[in-house]
Amino acid sequence: WGEIILIKAVVSTQSTGFLGVFIKSNLKWDEQIDNIVKQVSKSCGTLYSIRLHVPCKVLRQVYLSLVQPYLTYCIPLWGHNFSSSAINRLFILQKKCIRIICNSTAKVNGSFQHTKPMFFKLKLLTIFNLYNYFCGCFGMSILKYRSPTQIFKLFVVSERASSNKLILPKFNSSRIKNDNFIYNSSRILNLLIDNDISYASSSPEVFKKRLKRHLLNMQSNSLEGDDNWLQCNHSLFSDIVLNY
Repeated sequence: WGEIILIKAVVSTQSTGFLGVFIKSNLKWDEQIDNIVKQVSKSCGTLYSIRLHVPCKVLRQVYLSLVQPYLTYCIPLWGHNFSSSAINRLFILQKKCIRIICNSTAKVNGSFQHTKPMFFKLKLLTIFNLYNYFCGCFGMSILKYRSPTQIFKLFVVSERASSNKLILPKFNSSRIKNDNFIYNSSRILNLLIDNDISYASSSPEVFKKRLKRHLLNMQSNSLEGDDNWLQCNHSLFSDIVLNY
């Protein structure tokens, strides 16, 4: 038998799906987020349809099964731009789900009730803090287990004795820097060390538990008598610091 060689032309495309992630040629994530919005909208409808038949505890479990997996899948890739309208669309949908779980969908005095106390009561993180949480956890896991090797090599640990802080990679473009997982994960892990949550000296289970507690506390910060969302509820690097 002669050797058969199949030749297939390589066709360029503006967007392609790979393992559930939509990747665009310009490395923007609007198509990925649009897809998540569609999926979360469907799950939100499911929550609403069963809200009168099951208790809050069961609704929370349904949320964790049908909504949060879409919000967290590969979030270190696409969740970095907190100010984007696409991410805020997801946050609005997430708040709608939280109101359904807490049976607080009706307006009071013409306005919906604030969701900040509801998130804290349910011990759930907002889309922004899910990004902080998974960037921190993935970075910790990569550094602790030195795997995947190629990504581990991109992290640079300071040589200063016992600091364990990470040296931030340098970029010519601020957009590339802000989009980069190594840069964002390193910043988050360095800040956590300053808050006595070290990736190097804690077991993965303890690190994750302490990180989630830290984010929940940060997320619930409020000015007295005001439950509006603040920048410091979602950004670990906010200039606003409130005691809690």
